[in-house]
Amino acid sequence: MREKTAVKWATVIGMPLLILAAPVPGGFTLEAWRLFAVYVGAILGIMLRPLPEPAIMLIAITIVSLWLNKMNAVLGGYSNGTAWLVFTAFSLSKAFSGTGLGQRIAYLLIGKIGRSALGLGYALTITDTIISPATPSNTARTGGIVYPIFESLSRALGSAPGETGRKIGSYLNLLAYQVSMTTSCLFITATASNVIVLHFAKDILKVEVSWMTWAAAAFVPVALVLAIIPYATYKLYPPEIKHIENYKEISAEGLAKLGAISKREKTLAVLFVLAVVGWATTSLTGFNATAIAIAFVAAALVTKVLTWDDILKTSGAWSTLIWYGGIIGLATALSQAKFFVALAKVIGNNVDLTTVGQFPAFAIILFVSIAVRYVFASTAAYATSFVPVLFTIGLAANLPAMPLTLLLGISLTWGALVTHYGGACGPVLFGVGYVDQVTWWKVGTIMVALHYVVTMLIGFPYWKLLGFY
Repeated sequence: MREKTAVKWATVIGMPLLILAAPVPGGFTLEAWRLFAVYVGAILGIMLRPLPEPAIMLIAITIVSLWLNKMNAVLGGYSNGTAWLVFTAFSLSKAFSGTGLGQRIAYLLIGKIGRSALGLGYALTITDTIISPATPSNTARTGGIVYPIFESLSRALGSAPGETGRKIGSYLNLLAYQVSMTTSCLFITATASNVIVLHFAKDILKVEVSWMTWAAAAFVPVALVLAIIPYATYKLYPPEIKHIENYKEISAEGLAKLGAISKREKTLAVLFVLAVVGWATTSLTGFNATAIAIAFVAAALVTKVLTWDDILKTSGAWSTLIWYGGIIGLATALSQAKFFVALAKVIGNNVDLTTVGQFPAFAIILFVSIAVRYVFASTAAYATSFVPVLFTIGLAANLPAMPLTLLLGISLTWGALVTHYGGACGPVLFGVGYVDQVTWWKVGTIMVALHYVVTMLIGFPYWKLLGFY
């Protein structure tokens, strides 16, 4: 363990030193090159984790502040609304799990459409979709709220990891990951990494995407795939149990354990609907999406849906705020130093996609974004390190900014389906032990291919119809 940690530290420290030792390339300022070296070290730290992500970012902030005297610039990331949008959305997730509303939705759906294994698959899918706008951690949403219900259901039906897994547990386990990484791209607030992509889009492509614009853009291509996934997984990896005779009893028992719907659940449901309406109408009201999220949390505190102790105990929210704010601050400092402008010129001189046409160029960029996922252990690491490069390639190729942003934003999470470690939820679900790695990768790759085809052949014409380019 110590040797592995030493290798990680050697990489995290060594790579920035190699960058600093190299001559500053033409077009880059010395300040931009030094910031880039620190940024690379921070990204490697997030990927390799010799320390937790917040600790890595505090080290990077210290270096930039003391060595480059850029403290105000890098701390500016904590005044960025996107970092606080993620923080507040974690609190919404806590409300769903704490009140039991998420579990109640799942059991109600099981009672309505849980007659068959396929029906249970759709119940899982609908539950995850309904609560996705308010849960920016798919690990918390699928791994903490939704999947535990269906795992318990699998075990109740005599399907445990191992010899009995194929009865039904393996199907629901594999499906949960396909669904989680797909619902995560339906809304900006469905996973935290989405806001990183939008921040880079604003800095590099000079385009802003609202909550409603993202939701409208994702609706057709993502919802179409989401409707297919339970059936496709059912056919690719069929469960042995096809029908569940006692599904009504299972639903009734689960609801009985939860008891009568509480005042807190009713209040949360109202606040959640109001928040979604608020996010959907920002273009009409002029309200900021982050302000709406903060108002939701404030209302939840006032109405006792949440307590301040609940928020204090949501460690993921505080950790994410520290490292997201830090990475946004570093990226902003790089942008202010004209790093991405210089990078665009270098890429434009060496990678020419202008000769192949817009649609093939988009197709190539999307393919590359998927092919590199095998080397990234999280969507956050991919978003912070490789998305800026792809944006810059698109900028150099004179591709329209809005569809490029939507392409790389919406594909952020579903592109990670090619492995079991590309998203944080993957190791949680894969680690249960229902499905072998070969099957996991094979089915994931097929689902990515489905997403790819739908995005290119249906998504782009749909975005054109909406006037996004």
